[in-house]
Amino acid sequence: MLHRDTEALNRKSGPFFFGDPYYSKFFQLMPYQIRQALIVASPYDFFVLEEDGRLADLLSAVYKQKDLGYIPTISRVTSCAEGLDLLKRNSFDLVVVVYRSLDTDVFAFTHQAKSIRPDLPIVCLTFNIPELYSLFRSRGKTPFDNVFLWQGDGRVLVGIVELVEDKLNAEYDVSLIGVPNVLIVEDSMDFYSTYLNVIYDLLWELTSRLLEDKLPYEERIIRQRGRPKIHLATTFEEALEVFNKFQSHFLGIITDVSFPREGKESPSAGMDFASYVKSRDPNLPIVIQSSDNSVKNWTKPLETELILKSSPSLIVDFRSVLLQKFGFGDLILSTNGGNEIARIPTLESLIYVIESLPAESLYDCYKKGCLRRWLLARTEFQLADAIERPEFSETANALAFRAKLSELLHSDRVNRQLGKVVPYSRRFSAGQWHFCRMGGGSMGGKARGLAFFDKVLSLNLDPRRFSGIKMEIPRTLVLGTDIFDEFLEANRLIPMAYEESSNIRLANAFINSSLPPTVLGDLRHFIREVQSPLAIRSSSLLEDALYHPFAGIYMTKMIPNNLVDLDARFLSLVNAIKLVYASTFFKNAKAYLEATNYKVQEEKMAVIVQEVVGQKRDKKFYPDFSGVAKSYNYYPFGGARPEDGVANIALGLGKTVVEGEASLVFIPAYPKIPASFSSIEEQISQSQREFYCINMQPIVSKAYTEEEQYLLKLGLEEAEKDGALKFLASTYSREDDRIYAGLMKNGARVLTFAQILQSGIFPLADILIFLLKLAEEAMGTAVEIEFACSLNPERIFPAYFGFLQVRPMVSKGELVDVKLEEISREALILYSEKVLGNGVFEGIRDIILVKMDNFDPAKSRTVAWEVGILNSRLKSEGRPYILIGPGRWGSADPWLGIPVNWEQISGVKTIVEIPFKGKGVDPSQGSHFFHNLTALRVGYFTISQRNTESFMDQNFLEKCTVFAETEHLKWLRFSDPLIVQVDGRTGKGVILKPKGKK
Repeated sequence: MLHRDTEALNRKSGPFFFGDPYYSKFFQLMPYQIRQALIVASPYDFFVLEEDGRLADLLSAVYKQKDLGYIPTISRVTSCAEGLDLLKRNSFDLVVVVYRSLDTDVFAFTHQAKSIRPDLPIVCLTFNIPELYSLFRSRGKTPFDNVFLWQGDGRVLVGIVELVEDKLNAEYDVSLIGVPNVLIVEDSMDFYSTYLNVIYDLLWELTSRLLEDKLPYEERIIRQRGRPKIHLATTFEEALEVFNKFQSHFLGIITDVSFPREGKESPSAGMDFASYVKSRDPNLPIVIQSSDNSVKNWTKPLETELILKSSPSLIVDFRSVLLQKFGFGDLILSTNGGNEIARIPTLESLIYVIESLPAESLYDCYKKGCLRRWLLARTEFQLADAIERPEFSETANALAFRAKLSELLHSDRVNRQLGKVVPYSRRFSAGQWHFCRMGGGSMGGKARGLAFFDKVLSLNLDPRRFSGIKMEIPRTLVLGTDIFDEFLEANRLIPMAYEESSNIRLANAFINSSLPPTVLGDLRHFIREVQSPLAIRSSSLLEDALYHPFAGIYMTKMIPNNLVDLDARFLSLVNAIKLVYASTFFKNAKAYLEATNYKVQEEKMAVIVQEVVGQKRDKKFYPDFSGVAKSYNYYPFGGARPEDGVANIALGLGKTVVEGEASLVFIPAYPKIPASFSSIEEQISQSQREFYCINMQPIVSKAYTEEEQYLLKLGLEEAEKDGALKFLASTYSREDDRIYAGLMKNGARVLTFAQILQSGIFPLADILIFLLKLAEEAMGTAVEIEFACSLNPERIFPAYFGFLQVRPMVSKGELVDVKLEEISREALILYSEKVLGNGVFEGIRDIILVKMDNFDPAKSRTVAWEVGILNSRLKSEGRPYILIGPGRWGSADPWLGIPVNWEQISGVKTIVEIPFKGKGVDPSQGSHFFHNLTALRVGYFTISQRNTESFMDQNFLEKCTVFAETEHLKWLRFSDPLIVQVDGRTGKGVILKPKGKK
C-alpha cells in the first residue's frame, strides 16, 4: 500500500501571497482624489480663467506629467442657483466660487451647498481682496475652506486642487506609511496664492530629480505617491492643530512672523509658534519669512532660517531651503566647526561610501535629524523608521552607529532587490546585486518567469521553513532585447541571420561582430566584480510560453570565469552572449519557429547571465545534484496520481536531465517509493553513470562557437574522488545481489539518492512540494521547474537550493475527451497505455521506421542524421509522418535513444518509442525534448516492456512495401491514410491500419 507523506502535503498548502504587502500600501495612498470640480462664475470670469489659464490643457499637462493616473474634469455654471441645482444631481469633489462684488449670493450659496454636502470642499477665488474683506466684515466668519486671489495665472487652480487633496489625504497617508509633511503658516492671501504654486512646482522638480535614477516601476510609484503633503494655515490656532496632529512627521515648517491669534493680528505669533515647535522637536527646521529684516534678532536664538519676502531672489532662496534644510538636496556631513566633509546625493552613493565616511560627522548628522529627513524626502520610509529604533537611538559610540547603519543599508539593499528587477549599476559591489538588467525592451519569457517567481518566492518563503537551507534564484543579470536589436542593426547582420543556413558561419559572423558600446562598459564592470562560474542563457520573446516553450532550442553556454586575466574573462562573457544571439537563427530554431507558425522576424533575444550553482572540487565546478520537477505527472507509477507531480534528478549540472540522459525519477509526495524496475540489473543499467561539470583548469581555447567549450563529461569515479557521492550513491553488492545505501561496501556505485529521499539529510521532496504548489497557484496552470542544489551536511554554511527556471506546461486537464473506438486487435498497428497528446490525427500516409534487426546504439547519431534527411523530403512535400524507433527520442545519450533535434523531426506528427531488445527505457519527463512534445501536442506513444497490454504489430510493418530506405531506416508509404487516436485523459492511444489492411 502506498503511504503518502501527509506532513509534507499539509505543509504545501497556502495561503500564498502574490502582492507585496508593503508596496501595496503605496497604491492605497491618496484615496481622496479630485476627479470632478465645479466652478461657479459669471461668463466673463470663466472666460478670463479659461482664456488666460487654459484650465483644461493646464490640468491635463500637469497631471499627465505627474503620472497620477487621472485628470480632474471641470464643469461650470454661471449662477449660484444653477450651482445648487447641479450639486443636487451630481457628485463633485470640489467647488470653486469666483466672487465679484456684484454677486452677493456667494455666502448663501456656500451655506446651502454645505447643507447638501457638509464634507464638500468649497474654495473662494476673488479678483479683489478689499472687496472680499469688506464682505467678511459685513457677513461674519467666512464659510469657505480657503480663499485665493486671482492674479492672472491659471496655475492657481492646480495649486488649489493639490492643496485640497493634501489636506484630505494627509491623516490617512501618514497613518498608513508615514508620509512626511510641510507646514506653511501665512495669512497674506496675495502672497500664498502665488507662493503655493511655487512650492508645488519646486516639490515636483525635486521629486522628479529622484525619479531620474533608473528605478523599477514600483519604486517610481512610491516616489510619486509618497511626496510630502503641504498644509496651509492662516492662524496660530490652525498652525498649532496641524503641528500637533502630525508632530513626528514633518520635514520642516515655513512661517510668517505676524498672523492672527485668537481672532486678532499678532506680531509675535510666528515667534511664539516657532518656540512651541522647538520645545517639542529641537532639530526640526523652521524657516521664517518676513518683509522685515529686523526679525533676525530673534531667529538666531531659535536657530531658524530667515527668508525675506521682498527679496528678488525669493524663489531661489526658498529652493535652497528645501534642498539644504528639508532633505531634498545632498546629505552634507560637516566637522564640528561647520566645514563640509562630504556631500552624498543618493542612497546608492551612501551605501557605496559609508565605510569611508567620518563616523563622528555621520553620527552628528543622525542626531540632528538630517539623516532621517533626507531619507523621508526620498520616500525611504522603512529606513527612516528603522533608524529611530532603540538599537540606533541608544548607540553612544559613533563607530558602532556607522557599523549598524552600514549593515542596515546593505541588508535593505539586498532585501528590496528580492522580487524586483533593478537597473544594473556600476556602484553595485559583488554582494549587492541580485536580479538586474541592462538595456531596454523585453526581458524575454525565461527571464520574465524567473523575475515573476523571484517576487512570488520573496513574498511567500519563510526563512525558518527550511532551516539551514538558502533558497533563492541565483544572482541574475538580464540583457534586454533592445541590445539584441542594436547589435543586429549596427553590425548589419539581419539579412545573413534570416537567410544563412550554416550554423557555424552564423556563429562566426556574430562572434566577430561588436556588442553596442553602451553595454560593453557595464559588462566589463560586471565581470570585474563577479569571478564565479556563469551560465549565459537564452530568454527569447517567445520562450517558455504554454504552447511554444522553445525548451532547449537556443544555446546555453557555461564559462568558468576564473582566470586572473580580466580581458580573457571579459572576452569569454561577450562571446558567449553573441553565441546565444546567433542561436536565435540556427537551423534548429528556425525549424521550431516554423512548427509553431511563427516567423523568425518575430523573434527577439534577451540574454540571462546567471551564477552557476555549485562548488569547486579540484579543477571542476558542479552542484551536488540538479533536476527538473513537474506539478503534473504524465506517467504516474506506484498508485500515485498525476497531480502528485514528478521529478528527475542527477548528479552534477542539469544538462544530464534536460538532455534526456539517465537520471533518477521520483514522486515528491512519495519520496521513499522508488520507480519500479523489473530487476536490479535493469536499475543499474538505467542509473546515471556520467555527469557534467565545468572545467576550471586554465585552458587555451578559441572554440567560442562551441556550446560545450568549457564542459566536461566524467565518470562517477571522479565524483567519488571529489567526495560528491557521499550522500547520493548506493553500492551494489554482487555477493548477495542487493543495493545498499551509502559507500561503506565495495562494489559498483548506483545513484539512488537514497540518503536524500529516504534519510532526510536534505528535505528535497518537501521543498519541491512547496515550490510546485506555489508556482502552480501563481501561474494558474501546471508548471515545470528547474533547480540545482549544493549540500552541506556539516552545517558549516547553509545548504543551497537554486531555483533556475519555471515554465507553464500543458496538463491533461486542458485536453478534450477522445473516445477510443472498440477496434479489434487485428485492425491496429499499435496500442499503448502510455501516450501523450490528444485528439485524432488524420491524413498520415507515411511511417519512418528504424530497422531493429541487429540495431547498434553506437550508430544512433547516424540514425538521427538519416531521419533528418527523410524529414526534409517529407516536409517539402507537405506530408506529416509517424516516426518509430527504439529508446528515448531526443536523448543526448545515444545509448538511451536516437539523439534527434527539432530540425531533424520538424515534420513529424506522431512519435513511437519501442524498447531496445531486452532493455526498457522510460520517457524522460524532465527533458527539454519531452516538454516541447507535450506543448506542441505531437502524439507520443511508448511501447513498454512492463505493460503487457501495449503492443505493436511488427509482422504487419515488416510485410509492408518499402517505399524507400537508408542503411538504418525504412520508409513506408500507404495509399490510404492511417488514423491516430489519442485519449489525452486516460493516456491511451491507437494507430489504425489503413482500410482493408490486416
